[in-house]
Amino acid sequence: MRTLEVSDAVYKEILSRRIGRESISKTIMRELRPVEKCVIREELEQLRRQPRYDLSDLKKEYGL
Repeated sequence: MRTLEVSDAVYKEILSRRIGRESISKTIMRELRPVEKCVIREELEQLRRQPRYDLSDLKKEYGL
């Protein structure tokens, strides 16, 4: 594996695009990989990031 030097701004951008504790190299590969059906992928990522229910809503629904 090679070492790559980037500016602080680029490094922070890469870190902001990580999913969980994903490695930086995996993040770069995921971002550079060509994606088909880009609209569907964006919608799925948006749904994954947004919680559907609050904890208080679930407690009310299940009587806890």
